Amino acid sequence: MAGAAGAAGGTSSTGVTVKLDGVHQTIQGFGLNDALLSATWSTSVLDNLFTTNGANAIGLQVLRIGMNSSGGLAGSTPSNISGAKSRGAKIIGSTWSPPANCKTNNSTIDGGHTKDTCYGSWSDTIAKFAKDNGLYAMSIGNEPDFASCGNAEPCNGNYDTTLYTAKEMVAFLKVAGPKLQANNVKVIAPEASEWIHTWSNESAKGSVPGNKNSSDPLKCGFPASNAACTAGDGYDYGHWMAKDADAWKALDIIGVHEYDSQHAEPWPSDVSGGKKDKEVWQTEMSGVKWWPEQGTGTGDSLKGSDSIDNGVAVATWIHSALVVGEASAWLWWWYNAYNTDDNEGLLLGKTGTTLTKRYFTLGNYSKFVRPGYVMVDVTGNSNADVLLSAFKGTDGTVVVVAINKGAAAVTVPIAISGTAPASMTPNVTSATDNLKAGTAVPVTGGSFMAALASKTVTTFVGK
Repeated sequence: MAGAAGAAGGTSSTGVTVKLDGVHQTIQGFGLNDALLSATWSTSVLDNLFTTNGANAIGLQVLRIGMNSSGGLAGSTPSNISGAKSRGAKIIGSTWSPPANCKTNNSTIDGGHTKDTCYGSWSDTIAKFAKDNGLYAMSIGNEPDFASCGNAEPCNGNYDTTLYTAKEMVAFLKVAGPKLQANNVKVIAPEASEWIHTWSNESAKGSVPGNKNSSDPLKCGFPASNAACTAGDGYDYGHWMAKDADAWKALDIIGVHEYDSQHAEPWPSDVSGGKKDKEVWQTEMSGVKWWPEQGTGTGDSLKGSDSIDNGVAVATWIHSALVVGEASAWLWWWYNAYNTDDNEGLLLGKTGTTLTKRYFTLGNYSKFVRPGYVMVDVTGNSNADVLLSAFKGTDGTVVVVAINKGAAAVTVPIAISGTAPASMTPNVTSATDNLKAGTAVPVTGGSFMAALASKTVTTFVGK
């Protein structure tokens, strides 16, 4: 219930204000992937991942699984799927490659395009997989902008990949989308590895430590200058899907990944008149090799680490996706890491059992920002070391997530414009604490004081 002192809302002297009437996207949930790996999760792991009960529980609400080239599960285990679903999670899927005989390179790995003669059969396989596994949503292809290209910087292995140009994505979407929708499965596309490829032909630059350009299998250039790319033989999937009425109708969710550039892109002003008329879901992100803040550079203290620095870095990725990209969902990659020298897992190392700081800073969002909550405006923040986002629930709950990237503690007065709670309870992840609940902070005259220790993620919750 709102306290009498805070009922009318307030105005912060510093200008930082949570505006409950400034609404944005509805949150569908946070989650992780169970694709390509085959580790079976215990009951206690499932409870920690997909419920909010317990100190280590982070309340994820989405699980993404994989489909192989034969139409079966790619790594995901049935018990993990049923365990997540029984705890209320939405199950979504993606696929990495059709069979080799349906590829222009006659291989499931290292790129190659899907032959248009296989669009019918391959889309049937995708639709059957989604229906058989009771999926909420299905992607028609994982990372159409990436061809696995070895282990040298900036590449990261050789595995199943399939390329689609923007025009190919539109053509396949118009075949596969209606088949999924006919089974009440939402359609996800394009799931580009770089968010920027959803809305342009530009690509990320500046890998670590060699300062290289990202992979560019469609050869658009740095900066993009290939005329064929501009004509639809490059990336820029979103624009091409949006300007084809049948393709746009066949699409329900704009799927994106946040790799390489490690930040979100806003909805373009020239798509749907600048009005975001499709949900955006960030369906895969982690600390893979070669890019800043991911923790794999020579001598990098974040490498395979459990540092609060890495936890704060992950929180900034989530913040960017929610605030800049207005994402309705945000998913981590794996629970167990595949390699020992990266931060792809939520656990420390390949065989470790330690829950990392990134696990808990993800929990700063997923445990408290629940499905159905709406992101609202936060205005007036002038501290570059502090990132603020806010959300409201239909039951009157107000959530403010505050990231302090800086080396100094700060106290930020925050006003809540609208019906304010009587108090806000901080939940802190720091170098020493994991989602630790603190003493409730009173909301007086519609404002409260957010005390943020250095290098922390703090979630304030009130009702």
